[in-house]
Amino acid sequence: MAPQCRSNSLAVKRGCPSRAILSANSQSPAAQAPLSQPVSKRRGRSGDARLPAGGSTTACSIFIAFLLVPFLARPQSTLAIGERQANASLQIDLSAELPPPTISVSGLFSDIATQTPSPGLIPYSVNSPLWSDGTHKVRYLALPGLSQIEFSRQGRWQFPANAILVKSFYLDMVRGDPTTRQIVETRFLIKVGSSREWQGFSYRWNEAGTDAELLLAGGTSRFEVIDPEAPAGVTTVDYIFPAAEDCGQCHTPGAGYVLGMRTAQLNGVHDYGDAITHQLRTLNRLGVFDEDIGDDFDNFPRWEDPGDTDAPLAGRARSYLASNCSHCHRPGGLRRTEIDLRYDTDLTAMGIVDVPSQLDDLDGINRRIVSPGEAQNSVLPLRMIALDKRRMPPLATGIVDTESTLLIRRWIEALGKPTHVSDFSTTPEEFALKGSFPNPFNASATLSYSLAQTGWTHLAVHDITGRKVRTLVAARRGAGPYLTHWDGLDDYGKQVASGVFLARLQTKSGTQTLKLTLLR
Repeated sequence: MAPQCRSNSLAVKRGCPSRAILSANSQSPAAQAPLSQPVSKRRGRSGDARLPAGGSTTACSIFIAFLLVPFLARPQSTLAIGERQANASLQIDLSAELPPPTISVSGLFSDIATQTPSPGLIPYSVNSPLWSDGTHKVRYLALPGLSQIEFSRQGRWQFPANAILVKSFYLDMVRGDPTTRQIVETRFLIKVGSSREWQGFSYRWNEAGTDAELLLAGGTSRFEVIDPEAPAGVTTVDYIFPAAEDCGQCHTPGAGYVLGMRTAQLNGVHDYGDAITHQLRTLNRLGVFDEDIGDDFDNFPRWEDPGDTDAPLAGRARSYLASNCSHCHRPGGLRRTEIDLRYDTDLTAMGIVDVPSQLDDLDGINRRIVSPGEAQNSVLPLRMIALDKRRMPPLATGIVDTESTLLIRRWIEALGKPTHVSDFSTTPEEFALKGSFPNPFNASATLSYSLAQTGWTHLAVHDITGRKVRTLVAARRGAGPYLTHWDGLDDYGKQVASGVFLARLQTKSGTQTLKLTLLR
């Protein structure tokens, strides 16, 4: 069984292509068929998506790269989690040396051909991951020797000098097929000696998959992903490489530099391969913490998995905002608006509810950051689907997180209902083709619609003469809210010219039409 990996995937099966080791008994990470499912209850759909029920360069320098490198080795044995080995391989002291130029000399892998992590690396996952354009992530903690973390239940964990957090990114080259999963990047976040500073580095794998080199600049790489639902059977994906100075926009001093490894994020189970057990309990028994934190974590802070449909709606939405937005939008963060999106901030103190947008209305009139009960009139979810400079989060992303956008919209709609209305009410009040953003648009538009009852649903784009240009949805759909996207292509995968188009939604409830303007 492969270890658990929290995924940001767009409507794909969840699994983890990597395995870390705590003892020498563990072997290679891998994608396998079938991959194990994570413990959380994430769900997804192909095509359009529906929400299920329910600083500076001196502070940090991250270079993010995405290159296609095949890696389909299978794991060779189970993972022993009962003992901890000292990490004597992956050790980097940035106060005295430069980062290693390649992964092969870094000490990350004991066998780079099979990508077997060196002894002493500890796998972990987070409850609420940062959206990274649908890539799957595998994380490891590398502490020098047998050094320990100064534990804090509510606050930030204090790491020993030269601690390293490792994160690898994987891409499904056939949409929805985890057996095609391939590694695209490995990233180090390294504490600089005993200082408070952390620096990040990204390594780009060669096409043969034999090694990865340190990336020294930003940019983009284009990949073609086989997608049966795309007009030409292929989706073009542009991965973004942030420049060095971009790192400080997320890993801010105000957020404590380290974003994921904290009590609320690790308060949950992880699949270690031979056992599914609580992460905090495992780390505690391995002696990772400087104190015994016990075995009862019910009263410890915990962020919900946004994809866990059994969790309360508000907790899921707040968890997403905390992990994806609050590193900037908080006191002391780098922000252009005075809002606070941290998980524990009281709703009334967040500065978003019924508050006018402080920047722009995103082509609307008198919109609010969050307008209770009116997601379509709220700037927050509109920024999540924007693909221009108004996009949030603004870095290293060019694909809309459809599921999470629906989650935030659902939460906003629920804010306008009486408190006795269940978080898990799924049937909308009306059948409606609600709108499109942006409109006019240049590259792509996101259409929002809701269905009052289960049945056959047809959504298509027509030109002004009534000729069908593109079928967006033609399937049986359940009641609920949906988002779908039009990329300005016709059914044959060709770009259409600028002009006015009509989106037409047809169900047994009726027909609704929405005007779209495409400007090339």
